[in-house]
Amino acid sequence: MAKPESKTEFFYNEKGLIAIGSPVKLQILNLLREEPKSFDEIVKFTAKAKSTISVHLNNLRSCELVEENFDPRDRRRKIYSLTSRYMGCSQEPFIEHYRSLLEKAPACRNDRFCFAEILLHALYFGFEAYGIDNAPVVKTIGNDLGRSISPIFESEIFEELLKEIGDFLEFQGKCRVNLLVDLPGLQIEDDFKASSMPVTGQPFCTLREGIIEGILREKLKKEYRVTETECYGSGHEHCLFKITI
Repeated sequence: MAKPESKTEFFYNEKGLIAIGSPVKLQILNLLREEPKSFDEIVKFTAKAKSTISVHLNNLRSCELVEENFDPRDRRRKIYSLTSRYMGCSQEPFIEHYRSLLEKAPACRNDRFCFAEILLHALYFGFEAYGIDNAPVVKTIGNDLGRSISPIFESEIFEELLKEIGDFLEFQGKCRVNLLVDLPGLQIEDDFKASSMPVTGQPFCTLREGIIEGILREKLKKEYRVTETECYGSGHEHCLFKITI
């Protein structure tokens, strides 16, 4: 049995953003984020009474967060699947990184690129400072942006497209990009982040993750996943983006 959640999580569907705080509902939604499950599997996972789970599932269906279908192999069984996207959650406010970034802002007064970077990362750490983990929605926005700019890239061969993406990131971000064919992935060295970003113990370049992922998915029509495994935020001297299908 999974431990019940004790926070608010945000999900998005065509009706907009929906906040869920019920521990049992969050157990169900996070289980369905992995893959569709039967009613009995949900009951077993939550260790709740069937009547309780039935009420919660009906409520989630009314919010259009979950849909119900018959199992094609056995029409006596019902299968539940997620019809919404996870967008983030509440968390304990952590203001240290945000304050550190704000203290560096005055030094960028005569450098437009520097201030633009400060602004971007202030938004990221600002949400963290005020108790919101917005990484999932930031990556989704990155995906949207990547898909929208995909027509500017010419190649439909993975290695060649990755090289194009690296060249694009170098030009737009004033960084140095190394193509890692064997991984595969991209290693990015960024002087601004090296000098300005606080070490948080975890990667934080979720927007760039999403942009790379969106370009690859739109151009190559495959479900690529881009994950930042090393970052200035985790104490490394570069950002490393690993690509898988």
